[in-house]
Amino acid sequence: MMGDPQWAALLNEAAIAPPAEADGARERILDAALAEAAAVGVNRMTVEDVVRRSRLGRMTVYRRFPRRDDLVNALAVREIQRFLAAVAAGIDRAPDGRAGVAEAFVAAVTFARRHPLLQRLAFTDPGLPLEAVAADNAEMLSMGAAFIAREMHGDRPGSPSREVRWVADTFARLFITYLGVPPADPDVADDAQLRLFAEQVLTPMVERATAGARP
Repeated sequence: MMGDPQWAALLNEAAIAPPAEADGARERILDAALAEAAAVGVNRMTVEDVVRRSRLGRMTVYRRFPRRDDLVNALAVREIQRFLAAVAAGIDRAPDGRAGVAEAFVAAVTFARRHPLLQRLAFTDPGLPLEAVAADNAEMLSMGAAFIAREMHGDRPGSPSREVRWVADTFARLFITYLGVPPADPDVADDAQLRLFAEQVLTPMVERATAGARP
């Protein structure tokens, strides 16, 4: 999603770490960092630029983020946590587990579509999601697939079955390609089309994989 963090490690941290304690200044700094990165790109963003955009004192910013890498990594973790929360909220809104597959997919794509930094990358560097996956030998992809598999497996005893892991891996790869090379059909800007695609294509895959799920 961004320039230089180790994405697999950050994905793992975001998935297992509780959200940071409420800190108005910290959130203001990260909001400024997100706006700055969306405006100029992560690689060109500096802490001084974020200081100016946040309208906070330099010491306030540097006390929380002594190095640029600290700021970039904190922003990455926060945005990943926001993404996971959006997907969880989509599942929670669904009336049942079957509808939850479609709602999770719509929530994931919608979050990416509306994210200011991802919007920038869609125009300036659409291949970056695929490059990020390749850069860490697909470790980030594997961790994303593991997260999806756990969600599919739910509270069943044992571990996700091989079929569930296959489907989860397919879903993770699909989402990455949607970021880098969005399809013309379904239209990623149309939630109704995304939902129909998920209901007709993705939900049956989950149902088949979980119907006779074995550890």
